[in-house]
Amino acid sequence: VLVSSGVLLVGPGVVLVSSGVVLVVSGVVLVVSGAVLVSSGVVLVASAVLVASSVVFVVSSVVLVVSSAVLLVSGVVLVVSGAVLVSSGVVLVASAVLVASSVVFVVSSVVLVVSSAVLLVSGVVLVVSGVVLV
Repeated sequence: VLVSSGVLLVGPGVVLVSSGVVLVVSGVVLVVSGAVLVSSGVVLVASAVLVASSVVFVVSSVVLVVSSAVLLVSGVVLVVSGAVLVSSGVVLVASAVLVASSVVFVVSSVVLVVSSAVLLVSGVVLVVSGVVLV
């Protein structure tokens, strides 16, 4: 009777042990699944960091393009300003030439007036000399 009772107890014990093994295996499967999920999360975080760095690169590239455009416009403005300054210099040179020619004209006019006065005086002297001779 005791032996048969022991045999009867062994059966449920085997079932309990097998159930415990199944639980242990299930726990190991859950731990492995958790590790896979954690690694997947790490991959997702790394992907997000990569996307963010790509966005920063694109933004910095756009800023670089805008800065280059601003530099180009500034260069064009400088070239136009230089051309305006050159044209202003040409106008100043032309004005100086005009002033110089005006001064030459005035001086030549004065010389002409003086020459006319000398001729007039010479004519008067000739007339007076003619009258004296007569």
